[in-house]
Amino acid sequence: MTERPYKKFRVEPDAPIRIPVIDPPERRGAIELPPALRAPPPINTPRLRGSSPWVPRRGEPNSLRLTIVAGILLVLLLLSGWLTLGLLAVRTSMAQANGRLDPRARAALSLGTGSILSSPTAVLIIGVDEQANSDTLQVMRFDPDQELIATLSIPRDLRVSVPGYGDEKINAAYAAGGAALAIQTVQNYTGLRIEHVIVVDFTGLVGLVDAVGGITIDNPHALRSVFEGKDVRFREGRLDLDGANALAYARVRKNALSASDSDVSRGGRQQAVIQALRAKILSGDGFLRLRTVGSALGGAFATDLTLSEVLELGWVDQRTSRRLDCNLGGTPAPLDGQDMLIPDGAGNRRVLGEFIGDQAVQLPPTRSMFAAVCRTV
Repeated sequence: MTERPYKKFRVEPDAPIRIPVIDPPERRGAIELPPALRAPPPINTPRLRGSSPWVPRRGEPNSLRLTIVAGILLVLLLLSGWLTLGLLAVRTSMAQANGRLDPRARAALSLGTGSILSSPTAVLIIGVDEQANSDTLQVMRFDPDQELIATLSIPRDLRVSVPGYGDEKINAAYAAGGAALAIQTVQNYTGLRIEHVIVVDFTGLVGLVDAVGGITIDNPHALRSVFEGKDVRFREGRLDLDGANALAYARVRKNALSASDSDVSRGGRQQAVIQALRAKILSGDGFLRLRTVGSALGGAFATDLTLSEVLELGWVDQRTSRRLDCNLGGTPAPLDGQDMLIPDGAGNRRVLGEFIGDQAVQLPPTRSMFAAVCRTV
């Protein structure tokens, strides 16, 4: 086999290496860019003849979520129905209470100066016992402009001029001429305009307190007395009262544990019961019991207030920022064989000014248990 001849090259170790330079090709004309990319044509989804276009379906809703929503709607529906039945019961009871009010009492009321929602409104509350005597006299004044609700307790033994009967205890007005004469007497002595009246039957009050599930009050002093032939005791502090105990707490006149107890402090207890009852009715529990409360209202009172006016008073009550508890006062003295309270003219005028918000609340000049005073609550 013959060997092919090869040329042998020898590179010197120190000789530089030369790389041949290749000239770039000559450019002629403009540079042509590749064509732009175009969106691919749409893909037509195959479908059967006569069928609708295919649409992707979203995920199915969670069954638990549907159950919760359905449950909430059902609860709201039942609650709405229950409240409707309750309002119907209240409306029926209000109509019955309007029918029980003596027309002469309606005629004795002062005409309102405007809407309850925008003008001061005074309501006289008369508590009547089983012998048809007025055992409680209170004026509640709702003032939306001043955001003030004030309650004025009038001692039953206060000696005032009763039209047609002369100077008598103020509770004699109701005994002599019913709610009409009581309204006239209160207006004459205090100078207040009484636009509405509520005559509360104490027997019906027991049922009303029970209908709301009882009331809670804060008792400032321990109390022991006799009421309707029974020994009653109330400890100091928080008290949960049913209807019978609430009535006893409001009406007992003498406290065997405190010599300073008086007809004035008794009025304070009555204010506490009324305020606790009002608060319970306006609470969430009260709304749930609205049907029972509505039925109990029927036999508890007589009034000229309509359901819409009661709701307006409730609205003003919820929006108030100041509350006052006031009472008229005087000096106790026996007259004509009766225990009477001789009015403190200057003190009562001061309290009436505080009551309507014309002047700031001041401490009474005396610490007498019968002093005229207003307290911020």
